[in-house]
Amino acid sequence: MDMVDKDLGLGRWHLDMGVDFALPWYQRRDVLYFAEGPQTQPFDRQRLENMYRYLNHHGRLYIVQCYRDGRWEAVGDVTLAKDMLPIVLGEERYRNRGLGFRTLSLLVRYAKNELRWPKLVAHKIFTYNIPSVRLFKKSGFMITNSWLDENGIGCLRMERILHP
Repeated sequence: MDMVDKDLGLGRWHLDMGVDFALPWYQRRDVLYFAEGPQTQPFDRQRLENMYRYLNHHGRLYIVQCYRDGRWEAVGDVTLAKDMLPIVLGEERYRNRGLGFRTLSLLVRYAKNELRWPKLVAHKIFTYNIPSVRLFKKSGFMITNSWLDENGIGCLRMERILHP
């Protein structure tokens, strides 16, 4: 585990882990609606693997895990990159329990103290994704831009300054 906060851990994804553990998340309409948009079709294994490869190449893809019953269980994913910070908690029973905030807190500390990045950016949050907007605001992010995407859906860019 690369980063740990009690029963929450972030472990780097690597290709030999595969994507089967996450495939059910990206076939759920609610996950796709909030993460990818209302018209997004369920992912197949190849599409998910392509996305994970891209995220891992573009930044640092972590699997969000919870320690339960003596083992770590994958519950979501998050990517730390200078220009994006997508986070998905795919396991519904782990939502609304503060895991998103704890995950972002680990990443903020790491980006600030270890990587010495000047800021973090969440580059496209749908305005209808109120839970994500609240999560990022609670984590110290500010809205820096808003626009309509190619489908006319409202989007936000949120940033958190780490080193002025």
